[in-house]
Amino acid sequence: MRHLWAVMLLALVAGAARADEGAERNFTWRTSFETRSVVTDNAFLTPNNKQTDLGVWMIPRLELDYRTAAAEVGADLGAEIPRYLDHRTLDDNFWRTSVHGQAGIWPGLSVRLSDDYTPSPIALGAPDDATSNMSQTNRAEAELRYWRELPGKRELTFGITGARFDGDKFDTFVPGPGGDAVMGSFRPNFSEGGGYAELRNPLNEDHTVLFRTSARYRNYDSSKGSEDLNAEGLLGLQSRLPGGLQLELAGGFGWLDPRGENGEPQALGRAELSWVDASGLAVRLGFQHSMVTDLVGNDFLGTTGRLTVEKSLGAQTSASVTAFVSALDSKSVHPSHDLFGGTEVVLRRQLSRSFQLSLSYRYWDNAGSFAANDFRQSQASVAISFRR
Repeated sequence: MRHLWAVMLLALVAGAARADEGAERNFTWRTSFETRSVVTDNAFLTPNNKQTDLGVWMIPRLELDYRTAAAEVGADLGAEIPRYLDHRTLDDNFWRTSVHGQAGIWPGLSVRLSDDYTPSPIALGAPDDATSNMSQTNRAEAELRYWRELPGKRELTFGITGARFDGDKFDTFVPGPGGDAVMGSFRPNFSEGGGYAELRNPLNEDHTVLFRTSARYRNYDSSKGSEDLNAEGLLGLQSRLPGGLQLELAGGFGWLDPRGENGEPQALGRAELSWVDASGLAVRLGFQHSMVTDLVGNDFLGTTGRLTVEKSLGAQTSASVTAFVSALDSKSVHPSHDLFGGTEVVLRRQLSRSFQLSLSYRYWDNAGSFAANDFRQSQASVAISFRR
């Protein structure tokens, strides 16, 4: 019934979009479709007995926006439909729909409502576009935000958020006593509330100091005592440097209280250095150390380093190379350490105003103390996309 409703909604909003193409263009709409052929040597992300398969993904999408001076509403309606040649258990239908509305209710005070019905990765150490690592989820969120400009072009923002998260039931291996793998069934449903405060203080045209603090409380439906309380505070600097360089630095502390256990402070930080050359070469180097939570509800301290190099090869062609390495240290009931990384090479060619061709290759390697989720995977894909 949910799929039928989504199809009817797509047809309804498409008709409304065509009917409201007036001169003022308050209403805009864009359609796109992508077909992607994927060859992988480890379709099920297993440490042994790897299975090779060929899959074809069909990805339709419709984007809608309606804006006025006081409010805006929008929708991003799409789906991902993979079909595999040999292993039909990998076939599935994933909806990727997001709707939102935002309105000002008082000078500086606004409210935003959103609902995202999208697939989420089950394991953080595996690709989020692997069918075996995807589960359909829904997140409905409300935010009340207050913004005010202070003397000296400083900006102060406060926000209060509340969310409800629901997902389909899935099975996965998790660490048990002694580090042994235990198969469990999970339905990642929870309610969440929190808030944040942010102060931006421009020092001059090229440098800005940023302070942000936030707290989040999450209560899981699964059992009594299944709750998290996370809080963090960060002090950062954003700088535009000579020679096309941009630098972002932030550091601080967070407090993580997983599932009602004793919380403890954790050092947090992130850094990103980017450089863009007039010849079309762009380089981004990033580091992040933060608190993250997987779909099961396990809490981790995650550390990631990433390097991306992108080069324009003329007006219609570009190439990029991305390499990363990540470590996850579990702070839940059964501690574990996960280490993974990978490399991706992408070549894009704009065939016409509406059509684009993309070729890519990705290698992913996962290792760590929890052997059940260790795997190696190579994947190559060819994608043709159309965008109106």
